[in-house]
Amino acid sequence: MKIFTIRIAFFALLFLVWYMVVTICKIPPYILPSPFGVADSFYYGFLKGAYCVAIFSSLIRVLIGYFLALGLGIVIGILLARYYLLDITFGRIILALQSIPSVAWVPLALLWFGITDNAVIFIIILEAVLPIALSTKNAMKNIPPTLIRAAQTLGSRNLHLYKNVIIKAMIPELVTGLRLSWAFAWRALIAGELFISGMGIGQTLELGRSLADMAQVMAMITTIGAIGFLTENIFFGTIEKRVRIAWGLEGGK
Repeated sequence: MKIFTIRIAFFALLFLVWYMVVTICKIPPYILPSPFGVADSFYYGFLKGAYCVAIFSSLIRVLIGYFLALGLGIVIGILLARYYLLDITFGRIILALQSIPSVAWVPLALLWFGITDNAVIFIIILEAVLPIALSTKNAMKNIPPTLIRAAQTLGSRNLHLYKNVIIKAMIPELVTGLRLSWAFAWRALIAGELFISGMGIGQTLELGRSLADMAQVMAMITTIGAIGFLTENIFFGTIEKRVRIAWGLEGGK
């Protein structure tokens, strides 16, 4: 309760300073709107439904790309962990691709798929598949060999071994990979949406810039941060903590 109160007081002070700076310095709203201007943008945006449609459209795109990336990334990670030759060749390419920012893929995606949702989904997959592939590979390689030998001694083989031993041993590190993959997918979504037509958070952000509506720009930036925080830190963070407690890697309260 004390931490919650401190956070509320901090944000209240932050908004007060923001309001005073805008008011005293007489900053034009097209450069920096007041907190009330951003609040009005939120109110009318949700009242008219434009922001709701934008958020819904963005979530559909990111979920499609994210789950496709998960399926592809887990398969790639298992193959990299199982086959050494693949790991020292294709695995090196994956490590190199991780250093490429999502916005660098935009020209390629636009040329291949045009100004469509497919271009954004393609960018999301490229960004999200890398962390989950590497997490899956590391999760498999970090399984203690004694655990696998003990299971084999007890008669566990083939599918039974994967289902009841290997996959379960991978889950704690795999959950961390899911969380990291989501963070990459969310950033890639916004980068892609800035350059395509249609409705979405990125498009709404770009529309605010083109209309010099800084209140709308700030509203969308706030929305991006809020959704990213809720999903990455609260949703995935809670799942990760519960898994670690269940697997005995962290003490429960």
